[in-house]
Amino acid sequence: MDAIVLQILNGLDKGSAYALIALGLTLIFGTLGVVNFAHGALFMIGAFCAVTMQRLLSLSHTVIDPTQTDFLGNPLQTKVPYLASVFGTEGATSLIAWSVPLSII
Repeated sequence: MDAIVLQILNGLDKGSAYALIALGLTLIFGTLGVVNFAHGALFMIGAFCAVTMQRLLSLSHTVIDPTQTDFLGNPLQTKVPYLASVFGTEGATSLIAWSVPLSII
């Protein structure tokens, strides 16, 4: 049942993207009388910017904690997001969780 709901949501997501592209094409064709195929390129640039912003928000650096050890006895290395130093741990996790909607905005 979960797979069916997931596929329905994926289909609605893809269908809404196609609908936005089609509405842009029909709007330009209706007003100018010329089909402008640059909408696909602009849609791709917007998606690329959203993915890049999401990746930038989730950048992290490695911190070595000498008080804790891993299973081999080496000092524990943990990845800490750069946002944690600015917004704290809870603020960084909430920003990373909402990074895709923030990048779309």
